[in-house]
Amino acid sequence: MDNAAEHTLIRDLSRDVLTQIAPQELPLFKTVSAAWFADPDAAKKASKNRDAALGFGPDGFSILFTPLILQVVSEIMPILGGIALKATETAVGEEVSILVRKMFRRSEADASADPAPVLTREQLGDVHQHVIAAGKRLRLESAQAQRLADAVVAQLVLQKD
Repeated sequence: MDNAAEHTLIRDLSRDVLTQIAPQELPLFKTVSAAWFADPDAAKKASKNRDAALGFGPDGFSILFTPLILQVVSEIMPILGGIALKATETAVGEEVSILVRKMFRRSEADASADPAPVLTREQLGDVHQHVIAAGKRLRLESAQAQRLADAVVAQLVLQKD
């Protein structure tokens, strides 16, 4: 995947996650994400320093979540890419079988009508655990890391209209 496509994917998934866990930051998302993509290494260093991620607000969720979400989503892209690659290989293999079957004019009744889900429960669990681990590395409280992991996995499971 090229950088522009990957950045768009990271940005879109991050915005969806942010909508779930910190919608008050949506007006800042475009600016913060542009800064994050302009220098992700600096953003990664800053996100490890909890003081650099401080935002405003009276509650326990007063940190700015946008850079943290962008960081976590960017970290799970290789995992999701690997899963997508395996799913593509499987789908291509099934398509080849169907085409070969058509060449011999066999019935397609035995071909599976419903494709397998792209992410299995185990794969979703792996993503969830990785997000929690990333949240801990970014010094999020356990409940915040759990909430972030739940939101990321929800975005991977929910169907888009």
